[in-house]
Amino acid sequence: MSKLTCKDLLLLLLYVPGHTSNICEPIHGRTRLMKMVFLFEKELYHKFRYDQVIQESDLPDFKPHNFGPFSKEVFDNLEFLINLGFIESSNSNQEAHEDEAQEYYWWKDDAGIFEDLYEDPLFEKYNEESFALFPLGKRFVEENVIKELSENQLNALEMFKSNCTKVELSILLKYVYKKYHEYTSQSRIKEKVLY
Repeated sequence: MSKLTCKDLLLLLLYVPGHTSNICEPIHGRTRLMKMVFLFEKELYHKFRYDQVIQESDLPDFKPHNFGPFSKEVFDNLEFLINLGFIESSNSNQEAHEDEAQEYYWWKDDAGIFEDLYEDPLFEKYNEESFALFPLGKRFVEENVIKELSENQLNALEMFKSNCTKVELSILLKYVYKKYHEYTSQSRIKEKVLY
């Protein structure tokens, strides 16, 4: 049995059914996806470690950041899989949740992308990103990743995805902030989320 990586986990989260019960159900928003990977590590990983399907050393390192727990590795892996043609990132044409949009602006600002005077976050409307598997990613998961998991592990992932995708982002953030407060020390929205 080969072990699964953080990249495989991202692909699995996009493959398994969620609240719609359809495989390859998209996940809406970078913040939601980030919190899902974080919650997998904290609350679901124990179902995967006993048979060493996923090694703890292969899980991303989360640190306190602007919106609570953040892992640069998750963002880097997501971009890698998008560039590889496994994951599609699309604009949902729906205005993003306020917290999602604010995180996007801060992320661009931290990266120095707003250097041009004409490119100002006040003038840029951010629409929510949706992430879904391209056929190449779906085939990779079906041929290489799914076979590594037990039926119980797949069921746990499906229930997990359903729970994380059926609630508003603000509810998911509040849950993470209350339960894992040690990851909120750098948060720019802590007061807003908790009170």
